[in-house]
Order: sequence, then C-alpha cells, then structure tokens
Amino acid sequence: MKQVHGTTKNNLVKPLATAIALSTMLFSVNASAGAWVGAEGTGYVKIGASTYDSNDTHDASPTFIDFESVGASIYAEYGLGNDFSIFGSLLYQDYEQRDSAVGLTVTDGFGDAEFGVRYQWQADPFVLSTSFLVKSPFLYDSDDGLGNNQHDYEAKVLIGKSLNEYGYLGAEVGYRLRNGAPSDEYRYLFEYGFSATKNLYFRAKLDGILSVENADTVVTENSDLSNPLEFDAGKLELTSGWSFDQGSALKGYGLEFTYTREIYGDNILKGNRFELGLTKVF
Repeated sequence: MKQVHGTTKNNLVKPLATAIALSTMLFSVNASAGAWVGAEGTGYVKIGASTYDSNDTHDASPTFIDFESVGASIYAEYGLGNDFSIFGSLLYQDYEQRDSAVGLTVTDGFGDAEFGVRYQWQADPFVLSTSFLVKSPFLYDSDDGLGNNQHDYEAKVLIGKSLNEYGYLGAEVGYRLRNGAPSDEYRYLFEYGFSATKNLYFRAKLDGILSVENADTVVTENSDLSNPLEFDAGKLELTSGWSFDQGSALKGYGLEFTYTREIYGDNILKGNRFELGLTKVF
C-alpha cells in the first residue's frame, strides 16, 4: 500500500441426458451457468479486463468523494467426471479512493483467490448442485489494501432449469463464513439467459449479499469502502456475448461485454463496472 500526501492510499453445460435435444445456442448462453457441471475433461475459461468508477454510495460514509479502478480477472472451471467439477477465480486490481477525512488511498496487486468444488446431484426435472468454496488472501499482505486478509468458507446450493429454445433459469443460495473481523454473509443469485441467434446470447444476473451483522469490529462512518467489514449488496449484471462458429478457426472462443451496477445495499459503493471478456469452452 502506498503513501499519498501523508495518508494511507489505501457450466459449464454438462451434457445432460437431454442435452442432445438442446441447440448450440443454448450451450453458448449458459456455458458459465452455475448449477451445470461439466463432463470429464471439459472446461470453461474467461479472462476479463474491467473498469469501475463511483462517486456515490449506498448509505455509507458521508466523507467519501470517489473511487476508480482498473482490473483484470480470470475464472476457470474443469470437469473431473462422476458429476464433480473444480473452479477458481483471481482478480488483479489497481484502484484509487478519495475521502475528505482519510485522504487519498491507492494500491494495486492481486486480491483474494477463490477455489471451489461443485457436485451435481441430478439433471431432471431440474439441475441440482452443491458447491464448497475457499477464499484465500495468500497473494497479498495485510497492509496492501487489496482485501480483508482473512480466509472465507462458503457452502451453496445451486438450481438450474433449461427452457430449451427460451434459454435457462438459475438460482443460488449460500452461506459464507468469514474468519477475522468481517461479518459472515448470506449469498444469493438469480439468473436468466437466452440465445438470440446461434452466435449471439444475453444473460442477466441479480447477485446479492446480506450481512449476518456479526462483524467483530464496529462499522464506522469512515470505514474503508473498498474492503468493508459489514455490508449488504445487490448487483445487477447484464451480459451480451458472441460465440464464434464451431467450424471456424476460433471454435470454442467467444467475447462478452458485461455491465454491472449496485442497485441496492448498505455501506457499499454505488458505481458502474464495464468488462470485456474473452471466453473459451473446451
């Protein structure tokens, strides 16, 4: 973490029994849908570059001025067979946050790394899966400002339903146990995706966090909004994607553009995130 002006800167789609009846369009749109588990040896990778800016908050610090960041991320999933898959994600971030009380906070580096395993219990009449995830801060130090520097453990139930030519629906609910000062969290997500053509698809998600309100440290008005200890959040994520033709040299590759906005919450930033991603299904 740098000092500035004397202040601290701070799925894959599993080939289901009914998959033969589904089109390539459906495959492209729910390639990253949470409940589906990939067959053995199949995988999905997304590399993204993003920007985020905010000059407003949801019921947070009155001294906050603005926040800007650029980042890069990777998400990957791989089918192990026997209805199991593993997945993980990593984020690199470079951000600046200005606060009239705290000053200017600037930092960059890798944040928390997430690793998980998913098991699919059934495919019909809907997909039912469970997952377990561990979040680790091993890539940064406690004073880097890139996270809360503690381990998280999350258990989740995921449901998916194919609507055939009308796309798919997904829902998730879970509990995240957070070591150290931050509050534990209830996690939930609702998702819908569909294909407009054999190449073009769209996806919408409501990704939510509800604090258990058991943080070890009292949350103050001047809490660090880049890494708050206790907060509620509801993010709307809208994605449009393009899958290249199976017969082309770019078979399995795709491009995605995603816009994300915090539409409700407490003690969090309210801003706009834009991401361009390169995807690969294999």
